[in-house]
Amino acid sequence: MEEGPAEEIWMGSHFQYTLAHVEMMYDEVLVLSYKYGLISPKKVIESYDIDLRMARPREKIRWWFLVRDHIIEISRRDPPPDLVGLYTGSFFRDRIVREFYKHGVEQIITPWEGKGIGLRQAAVFDAIPPFDPDKVKNGEYKIKVDADGQPKNNYLPPESKIQEPIVWE
Repeated sequence: MEEGPAEEIWMGSHFQYTLAHVEMMYDEVLVLSYKYGLISPKKVIESYDIDLRMARPREKIRWWFLVRDHIIEISRRDPPPDLVGLYTGSFFRDRIVREFYKHGVEQIITPWEGKGIGLRQAAVFDAIPPFDPDKVKNGEYKIKVDADGQPKNNYLPPESKIQEPIVWE
């Protein structure tokens, strides 16, 4: 097993291009790891070969609860993030957006969504900002809700009908 900072362990060109872009644009960068959850690209990790899309359901659930705990920690910071930019693929993206929203982070963008690799690379090389700082200050990236406060975004389905809390042992 190789060990080193995540940014050096993950050498794929798409990851490296995206990392270069987000490091120019955001105050803090976290990467989503199928083994470690949300981590700093500087965090020293062991290399691994896991594709969570192919994992067993209980492995996916365990991973999700790790990521959910990280989202809760991030959302409880003082101050909480003004804006979260998700560059993830569609796998679990909806769930991640919902969890941030549920914990009070209302400004969330998905800059790579719907863009092919060519447009993504153009954004990197042209240093195209994924957001306008003035719009962040004005709350213009908030997830839309209806008059009753219910989300009107693709990522946010209606509240669950489950009445009892789910307890994982």
